[in-house]
Amino acid sequence: MLDIPEWTVSLYDLNDNEIMDISKYVDLKLNLKLNDVSTCEFDIDMVQFERLCASVNASPRNVLYPAKTEIKVSRNGNALFGGIVSSADSNLGEIEKTISVKADSYLQYFAKRLLKKTYVQTDRSQIAWDAINLAQSVPNGDLGITQGELATVFNSDLTADYRDIKSIIQLYTYAQPTTYDFEITPDKVFNTYLRLGSDRPEYELVYPWNIVSMGVPRNSDTLYNTVLGIGSGIGEERLQTTKSDLISQQTYRVLATKQTFNSVEKIDTLEENTEGFLVQSTGVLVLPSVTVNADAIDLDVVRVGDSLPVKVLGSTYNDDVDAMLRIYGMNITVDQNSFETISLDFYRPDNGGEVDDI
Repeated sequence: MLDIPEWTVSLYDLNDNEIMDISKYVDLKLNLKLNDVSTCEFDIDMVQFERLCASVNASPRNVLYPAKTEIKVSRNGNALFGGIVSSADSNLGEIEKTISVKADSYLQYFAKRLLKKTYVQTDRSQIAWDAINLAQSVPNGDLGITQGELATVFNSDLTADYRDIKSIIQLYTYAQPTTYDFEITPDKVFNTYLRLGSDRPEYELVYPWNIVSMGVPRNSDTLYNTVLGIGSGIGEERLQTTKSDLISQQTYRVLATKQTFNSVEKIDTLEENTEGFLVQSTGVLVLPSVTVNADAIDLDVVRVGDSLPVKVLGSTYNDDVDAMLRIYGMNITVDQNSFETISLDFYRPDNGGEVDDI
């Protein structure tokens, strides 16, 4: 029999002071993502919540309110999510009255912070942290994010003309030639890594053994093998380059797109960005998603960024799904009895998601 996990859901103010533990009152939905905004959602009974606030002599809107309240979620003492409430919608019915709450991880805060600065041959980790640090140095701008481990990645130029800082942080997760993974932990520490996560071959997922259900979409909407990259400039002074993949062209015929990189002012940087887009676009995307039994993986160990072996048996159409696939997203639902449902979204770490052709 599986041990019953202990989930904790707590409300905090923006100064990291805990306001209230609401673990017993919510069914939880977590959508954890690699290098992107994670979310936490739940409904809470309004009458029960108002009584809980009254018991501690607190106004309900001071306890739970968009842009003012933070939510932290832990499993068995391991912090899984930290973020700021983005919506709290009241639903008033004849019988039931609930508040539907959604919180976005701390990365989303920086979508509304702008930066104007030019960086010249600066390591990508340092650019990202400097942008965060500058945003927090202005009055009323400090969210409490601190510098953690910063990987040495690659020196780049960047001209940010009132660019949102979230897009700067995410830029270097895909802009070639050398990328990073990053996280802002629930404890508000910013870290970058050449790779976040590990290979975990001990957690083999096999359909139909321990995979309850599985989707294997195959989509050519993002298939391109010729990319025209456009940089800064006007007319004859405009920077441009073209990158192509001959093998993909021979397989699928020529499929072209134009990508604009307005902030790029050097041809070398433009070629890197264009090549980076191309290498993730030359094949049909095969991006499995699976729902697994609660005992298939250990949520106290497995995280986004980890790679697990995933395999399909008994299907000649899907027998190409037999590889170490990297977790991009984890969707976790938890009811008030701590019953868990887990689904995983994958991509390949070496090519952005494509399962190798046979």
